Amino acid sequence: MSVSNTVLNEGIMQIPSWWTCPPGYEELQAKAHALGKSELLERAAISDQESRYPRESISKIAEAGYGAVTLPKEYGGLGAGLTGFAVLSESFAQYCASSTMCWVMHTAAVQTLFSAGNEEQRQRFIPDVLRGKIGGLAFSEPATGSHFWNVVSEAPRLGNGYSLNADKSFVTSAGEADWYVVATTYPESTDSDKLMFLLVENGQEGITQFPFSAMGLRGNSSGPMKFRDVYVPAENRLGTEGGMNYHNDNTIDPLFLLGTAACWTGIAQGALNAAINGAKKKVHADTGKSVASYQVIRHELAKAQIMVDSARSMLYRTAEGLDKAIANGTPLGECLFPIWQLKTHAADIVIQVTNQALQVSGGRGYLTGQVEKYLRDGRAGAIMGPTNEILREWIGNTLIDVPWFE
Repeated sequence: MSVSNTVLNEGIMQIPSWWTCPPGYEELQAKAHALGKSELLERAAISDQESRYPRESISKIAEAGYGAVTLPKEYGGLGAGLTGFAVLSESFAQYCASSTMCWVMHTAAVQTLFSAGNEEQRQRFIPDVLRGKIGGLAFSEPATGSHFWNVVSEAPRLGNGYSLNADKSFVTSAGEADWYVVATTYPESTDSDKLMFLLVENGQEGITQFPFSAMGLRGNSSGPMKFRDVYVPAENRLGTEGGMNYHNDNTIDPLFLLGTAACWTGIAQGALNAAINGAKKKVHADTGKSVASYQVIRHELAKAQIMVDSARSMLYRTAEGLDKAIANGTPLGECLFPIWQLKTHAADIVIQVTNQALQVSGGRGYLTGQVEKYLRDGRAGAIMGPTNEILREWIGNTLIDVPWFE
C-alpha cells in the first residue's frame, strides 16, 4: 500500500474521505459545506440571539437546489435519495442547527404531500416549493405530549370541506411556513385509523401562532398554533378520510428521525470542530504551549470524535439501507428499528460531545458563543418526540418479540 509523499514528509495522517462521507456523495457534501460557511454560519448567531426565523438561510438552501431534495428528479428533486438528504442535513447542522431543523421538517412535509397527495396537489404546491416556499408539519398536541402520532383534534365535514379545530404544541416554522400538513382525525371515518391530513395555508382565518422562546434552536419558531373553525376545502385533504397512519410510519417517521439524527450528528461535529480550532489557537503565555499540546486535551478530542463517527457510521448505513429498501419496493415502515437506534444514539452522543467540547474550551466555551450554542441546540434531541425513553422501549419490545406499539 502506497502512502503519499505529503503524508510521509509531514507525518500527518490523512482521514480517508470514505470515513466521513458515503462514496459518491463527496461533491454534494462539499457543496453543502460551502453553503454552510458562506450563508448559514454568518446568520446563525443572529438567529439564536434574536430568536429570529432563518428565512434567508432557508431561501439560500432552496436557491442551491435543495428545496425538494427527496422528490424524484422529474418533480425537481435531487435524485440523491435519503442518503443525500442525510449528507445535507449533517453538513448544514455544523453551521446552523435552526436552519437545518426547519429544512428537515420542511423536507418531511414536502415528501408527505408528494407521497399522500394526488397529482393536482403536487402540481399546485411543488413548483412554489422549488422557488422557496416553506412547508411545515403540525402534529403534536398538548393533550398527548411527545406522543405526536396520537391526536385528539377533529375536523368534521362542513359543506365541501372540513372545519378544523386543533391545538398544536410544537410546530417548527409556526407562523412562518407558507403551508402546513395538519394531522387531525375525521370523526366519521369508517377506518379504525381515523388520522387525516389536511393542507392548511398560512394566513387563513382562524389560525393563531404564539411566540417560541427556548433553551436552544431559538430560530425555529417552534411555538404553539391554534386552528379555530378553519375551513379546509376537500381538495386540500391529503389521501383519504382516515387511514393516514400508513404515511406516518412510511414517510414522516423515517424522514423526521433520519433528518434529525443527521442534525444531532452535525451539531456534535460542529461543536468538536470549534473546540479543536480553539485548542490549537489558544497559547498559554506562561508555558508557551497551546491547549492542544496537552495530552489530556487530545484524549478528550479523540474520545469525542470516536463518538461522533459512531453516530455518523450508523447514519449513513441506515440511509443507504433505506434507499435500498425504496429501490426494492420495501415499505420504510418495515425499517424503523435501525432508525430508532440511530436517533437514540445520535441524540445521546450530541449531549456528551457538546459537553466535552465545552470542557476542552474552558472558560471561553462557557461564554455566550459558538460552543455553548451547540450545547443548547443539541440538548433538544433526546426530548424531541419520540423521546429517547420511548424509543428505547420500542427497541426493547422488539428485542423480546412483543408488539412495539399498542
